[in-house]
Amino acid sequence: MKVDRWEEYQTFFQLIILRYLVVWFSLVPVIAGIINQLPTPLPITLMGVTHNIELTLPFHWQLLWLSSLSFVIALGLFKLFCPKFVQKYSSFSEYSSYNNHPRWLAWEAHGLLKSANINQKKKLVERLSKKKYLTKLDVNLDKNLCDEPEVNEKQTVIKFRVDGQSYEFGMPIVQTTHDESSEKDVFYELFGRYSESYYPARFIIKILLIISLVLFLWVLGQHICNGAGFVWDWILEVALLRNSMELNQEPTI
Repeated sequence: MKVDRWEEYQTFFQLIILRYLVVWFSLVPVIAGIINQLPTPLPITLMGVTHNIELTLPFHWQLLWLSSLSFVIALGLFKLFCPKFVQKYSSFSEYSSYNNHPRWLAWEAHGLLKSANINQKKKLVERLSKKKYLTKLDVNLDKNLCDEPEVNEKQTVIKFRVDGQSYEFGMPIVQTTHDESSEKDVFYELFGRYSESYYPARFIIKILLIISLVLFLWVLGQHICNGAGFVWDWILEVALLRNSMELNQEPTI
């Protein structure tokens, strides 16, 4: 099963219509508690005539509640495990809107290397090395990551070690004339590594959303079938009424 990246979940969870599942999850226990205390059928008197109202829904609200529960758990896992970098910056244009100095990406890279697994680190090194954004150090570091970025005259620099080889990375890029393209390039390399992190959490979210969708479609099918029954009865009533009118209609000469 293909597991979506974090930015795809970020877009999905921002859909306003899906927030109604959270509202339903919150309101159903309250509504169910009130309904259970009412008699069924519920007698209502209007203009001296008593009508018995059946307090039933055209679908199983329990299924919709379970669908909402699956969605709420998935949303909670997203908020818990999705990297703050991805939640805050959904694209480079959004990152640029904060007017961060290019040096800030060195701090972001430092944060990534703190939490990244070995495969993410190797991929980051491979990609940045190909683009000549990394410098190999002749002397190996005695630890995997420096305590914090070092602010120099032209760059903010971090030093780290991956697979026994030590590297230095600094922003802004000074090996070439700095422009926004190199900053954008580095941003998306960091974004890409963040977005593929915490695979188990993303997998569980995917399963929960599938469960939520299946239950929701089941409820929707019940609702459609129930509504179709009412429409069919209405069509039959109209047809019978028309036939009755045609039978009672006197022929004209």
